[in-house]
Amino acid sequence: MNKSISVAVVMTVFNRKEQTEKCISSILKEMDHMNLNIDFYVTDDGSNDGTHDLFKHYQEIYTNNKFVVLKGSGNLFWNKGMHLAYGEALKHSSYDFYLWVNNDVEFFTGFLSGILKDYSRAREKQNYVIICGGVRYKDKNELSYGGAINHSETNPYNRTLLTPNGDIQECDCVNGNCLLIPSGTATLIGNIDERYEHGFGDFDYGYRLVRAGGKPYVASEFVGKCDRNSIVGSWKDTSLPINKRFLLKNKPTGQPPYSHKIFLKKWFPKLWFYYWIKPYIG
Repeated sequence: MNKSISVAVVMTVFNRKEQTEKCISSILKEMDHMNLNIDFYVTDDGSNDGTHDLFKHYQEIYTNNKFVVLKGSGNLFWNKGMHLAYGEALKHSSYDFYLWVNNDVEFFTGFLSGILKDYSRAREKQNYVIICGGVRYKDKNELSYGGAINHSETNPYNRTLLTPNGDIQECDCVNGNCLLIPSGTATLIGNIDERYEHGFGDFDYGYRLVRAGGKPYVASEFVGKCDRNSIVGSWKDTSLPINKRFLLKNKPTGQPPYSHKIFLKKWFPKLWFYYWIKPYIG
């Protein structure tokens, strides 16, 4: 690949400065191995740990790369923060690819060349694709986040995560920890759905692509490492009192009723009410 490939990296951050630095540095290292032009579009949703200064530092060092940092309200969380940053990136149609990342992922050397090769393989099968990069736990070779296949048209939770196996695999829904979106697909699908408060937007994006006639694929190899969020202290923690779990579930970072309802009615309409009410009754 002699022609420079342009990539707009999209992320939303709230504190976690050290993890953000590891993430960005691991992405920028890809320019040492490929002819790449990488710009960053970031929502800083009220960080108070020096994250904003970190991006200023990167801009001073990497003068040929853009670091566009948008200020959030402090209440955007993941989905709305990604909507803001991705929307800004989409205003610039000159990019070959958009890359969604979570700032807690530390990427492996050569990950970007790997998923770009996977994209070329996928394009032989389908015009409109996205490539979901699976990430593994930091201390074991086991999938933490990635793409999944659905086994039911009515049960949103009957699905299986796909572990990278050396070849691309078709999937139905995707996690946004590492998601490569070609410009053609970005134009077709547009921005992430702003209505979701925190989660659901990445799964929704994959489903929208399928509905539009495209296809998500899981990358052939692990792209980086990132531990799965612990359920300890969350609404899924069965050791907590039920009233505490109820309050945690309804927070934006839990499974808030508004977002959950939108997602279920949109993609699993036959039994949406059952799965919407189920967490409250058992």
